[in-house]
Amino acid sequence: MIDFRDRSVPLMNNEIMLFMSAGMLAFAMKDTTLMNGVSGFLARLAHQSFFLFALAIMVIVLGITYVGVHQIAAVGVLAMQLNAAELGMSNMALAMVLLLTWACSTALSPFSGLNLMVSRFSGISSKEAFRVMGPHLLIVSLIGFSLISLLG
Repeated sequence: MIDFRDRSVPLMNNEIMLFMSAGMLAFAMKDTTLMNGVSGFLARLAHQSFFLFALAIMVIVLGITYVGVHQIAAVGVLAMQLNAAELGMSNMALAMVLLLTWACSTALSPFSGLNLMVSRFSGISSKEAFRVMGPHLLIVSLIGFSLISLLG
């Protein structure tokens, strides 16, 4: 434990600060007028169709991450604001939608390390990587949302 504390924890300072900052941002935005409006909109969509709700979550998070906000902040704000019972679904289904959204936004955000690494290794721009990975992630998302809808 002492070795872990002395050697590993100092190497994780950036990650620790990222998670703490995202959590504080999510808590600060909870119950604001903007987030109450977003959660009301998402609740109306959830009562109409699970797929519309999941797609709206995906579009919101992708839009936010595409302009440079980290996925953890966008997903964290939604996770703190949304209540699965009010949406008519299980906590597990909501968590899985948010996790799938996080995974897709990590791959598609032009500022994420994954996208930058893929574009560098393949010799294409991050916009081109978005065009290449987009259809694949759309199919993965549709399959994932279909499986999650079975959870309720």
